Amino acid sequence: MRLPLLSVLAPFVFAGALFAQAPALPAGQAHFTLVQANDGKTVGSADCSVAAAPNGYQVESHGDLKMPKFTYSFTNSNRLDSQLNMVHDQLSGTVNGAQVTFDMKSDPSGRQFQISIAASGKNTTNNFDRHQHTVLLPDLDPAAYTEMVHFAIEHPATAWIAVPKQTGLLVPAEYTAKPDVHAAFHGQPVDAHHTSVIVSDQNGISVELYYTSEGALLEADLPEQNFYVIRDDFKLQNRPHYEPPHGAAPPPNGQPPQYSVPQGGPSPQVQPMALLQGT
Repeated sequence: MRLPLLSVLAPFVFAGALFAQAPALPAGQAHFTLVQANDGKTVGSADCSVAAAPNGYQVESHGDLKMPKFTYSFTNSNRLDSQLNMVHDQLSGTVNGAQVTFDMKSDPSGRQFQISIAASGKNTTNNFDRHQHTVLLPDLDPAAYTEMVHFAIEHPATAWIAVPKQTGLLVPAEYTAKPDVHAAFHGQPVDAHHTSVIVSDQNGISVELYYTSEGALLEADLPEQNFYVIRDDFKLQNRPHYEPPHGAAPPPNGQPPQYSVPQGGPSPQVQPMALLQGT
């Protein structure tokens, strides 16, 4: 008999409350392993923490990836309001020794995001419309995937992804619920929820999310980039077969995806560039 997820998670108390009693974002900390999908090799790790803050949440994360020809680290500090709308996100990363910072915050009117970037000795700025259900998506960041999980549960009609490249890019996100999957967590059999998120409606890539009913991230798979982000003590029994978005073939393993700005969408002046870790 498969145990309900709550019975497995019940011993793990965050901020004095069980997951079932927690707010929209369960407070607490989690550790994740970064795995290369083609060979199962561990190539890094990441951590994520969620804490209640006045009128919202503070979400912090950091991670490191080390490969023979590529190193990447990031630190992300994100302030959300009570409806999970992004208020201020400060992202910094090091790519093969080069430092990059990406700052994204609401303007005083609350209607636009102000973007500032420092990379390669240059400072640039940008702005675009501030939408609900927007997630800043650095690669391999469990904080971003945790926020995406809650939009997967809410399933809004319209959702957005902010991509931290060049001066910032805002693209649509399509959340599609998939059948639950069999897994093990802390040695106990569980059924985890699964949602596939297509990022961008042109040349899209997917993020495969696995999570509990209470919104705890268990795993995020990045098929095009050949990485899995797996929570400690979680193991999928049978990973679902992946189909590339819109029938397009995925790029070579480990290569950063390219995004296209949808026609009529925000910030049309921004041209696709490499992701933060691919700069």
